[in-house]
Amino acid sequence: MAKKSAVKQMEELFKKVDKVKEKFEVASQKALEEAEVLKEEIQEEEKKTREIYTMYVLDEIVLETYQEAKDKLDNKKKLLAVAEGKIDDMKDLEKEELYKLYHQIQEIKEEYYKEDNRNIAVNRKRILQAKVDYLKFMHEAQKEMTTTYKFNRKVGDLKVDLGLLDYNHIDGIKTAQGFFEIAYDGTPGIEVTREEVTSAFNRGVVSPKVLEAIK
Repeated sequence: MAKKSAVKQMEELFKKVDKVKEKFEVASQKALEEAEVLKEEIQEEEKKTREIYTMYVLDEIVLETYQEAKDKLDNKKKLLAVAEGKIDDMKDLEKEELYKLYHQIQEIKEEYYKEDNRNIAVNRKRILQAKVDYLKFMHEAQKEMTTTYKFNRKVGDLKVDLGLLDYNHIDGIKTAQGFFEIAYDGTPGIEVTREEVTSAFNRGVVSPKVLEAIK
């Protein structure tokens, strides 16, 4: 059987981490609910015991009856103490379980870092290749635009020949000028800003203005 990659092992270990947290969260919630029920019962028993004690003082009941009520109350209080101790112990027990997994994570971290770095390097090259393709595509688009735009230059040259124009300022090709973002009205440009890269890279979000412009 092929050895599992460190990334795969890391994934499995963190699934165990999540399960440990979930298991203790469920148990802790249950213990808290049990404690709340006991607190309510204790309040009720204290009220009853106080009433029974008054009856005992007035010789309306025998000592044994009061003692039974008091023992019942004391037992409830002992159960609450156990439940509250259980809640406190859970925090330490959960840490113990998580530390076991943490030590396993530490054992594979060096191999994991190597795999992580390799993956990042591969995908960095993929992004740079996409950048190269984008830049090459822009030149192809420029050449396509120039097949129609070039006559603007030719008309200008003809005007110079006819003495209708002193100098022709129009380029012979369609240039990038005019395709950059127009700040005052927010018209998106063909350049990619740091903000756009961050938004797309981190969150997969493309500017709504850009999406609107390509409709």
